[in-house]
Amino acid sequence: MARIKLRVFYELIDILGAHETEIDAENVEDLLNKILQKYGERAERAIMNNKREFHEHFLVYVNNGYVKRESYSKTKLNDGDVVMLIPPVGGGY
Repeated sequence: MARIKLRVFYELIDILGAHETEIDAENVEDLLNKILQKYGERAERAIMNNKREFHEHFLVYVNNGYVKRESYSKTKLNDGDVVMLIPPVGGGY
């Protein structure tokens, strides 16, 4: 299990209570599941779609490298990795 630095943006800052925190996780999927367990329904609405899958427009970066949704369980995390979670943003005028 790796100790990683987690950076979040937009509504996830309100949900987690900080822009940055540390957490233990084996891979990206494990990390997202731990966030869901700890932060509940608000986190679920931010990172899951209606089919209860990780949102297809949710962006995950490990050490500045983009991780595709189908690779979440295969992307092993190491001590000191920096993971950025960026939820989908919409809007316009």
